[in-house]
Amino acid sequence: MELRHLRYFVAVAEELSFRRAADRLHVSHPALSQQVGDLEDELGFKLFERNSRQVKLTEVGRAFLTGSRRTLAAAKQAIALAQEVAHGESGRLLIGSVGAVTGSFLPHALAQFRAKHPMIETTVLNLSDLFQAVSDDTVMLGIGLLSDNLDRADLSVEPLLRSAIGIVCSKSRRLPKRKMLKLKDFRDEKFLGFDPKYSSFYNPFFRNLCRRVGGFEPEIEAIADSPESLLGMVAAGRGIFLGPQIGMHNRTSAVDFHVLHGLENAYELNAIWKTQSKVAPLIGKFVAALHAALKDFEALP
Repeated sequence: MELRHLRYFVAVAEELSFRRAADRLHVSHPALSQQVGDLEDELGFKLFERNSRQVKLTEVGRAFLTGSRRTLAAAKQAIALAQEVAHGESGRLLIGSVGAVTGSFLPHALAQFRAKHPMIETTVLNLSDLFQAVSDDTVMLGIGLLSDNLDRADLSVEPLLRSAIGIVCSKSRRLPKRKMLKLKDFRDEKFLGFDPKYSSFYNPFFRNLCRRVGGFEPEIEAIADSPESLLGMVAAGRGIFLGPQIGMHNRTSAVDFHVLHGLENAYELNAIWKTQSKVAPLIGKFVAALHAALKDFEALP
């Protein structure tokens, strides 16, 4: 039994005429009669009493009409929902985030996106391995840094922002007396890092930057499990932190941030998703919301 059999049956039942039903369905009278006959044969009972003058529903046919209408309505609704998802009008979007940095603009993007697309359910996960999560479909969209060994063959990447990298230190901290601070000026300092359970990407990124740009292996004094604990340790003078300027938005009341020369645009945050993602329209809409939120963020005083 196929949906067309039910559509043909319902049309005849409503018209009580094979000819009028055939005209309504834009099929030939003989073809319609054959399809209804096939349906009756499959069911094993008669749906219509018919002669040369009239067509009437049998009692079984009346009962079957109710169920057929429900089935067709459910199928129509399922098609409509599928079309909404296909066009990015509804559905579910799982987003993987790097946490601390995106906290400055991601909530704004989510709020605006939900207001504009209330039928799309969004969930944000702070993940330790963002790229693996995108690859194995744990999340549909990732927001983070690109890894040097990342296989991009099946991924789409769109840059979201570039940010300066600098030193976060306590307000009482004395810095080298020069106008342009460089990373190598801090080679003998004690640094603070993040617990890998909170941010798996930070420590490799931080160490690589110190080696590549500063020419030294950093000494990590302590690790923090959240941005709040990190800033508390910085403010208490336990060490300094190397990080992007964007992550310091509204967090600098107890600490100072100093941009490092040569690293003015060294931090690049990207949107990452599977090129062949089945929810590409949803992803496109959310990436647009991220760009809008970042534009608003950059306009803040």
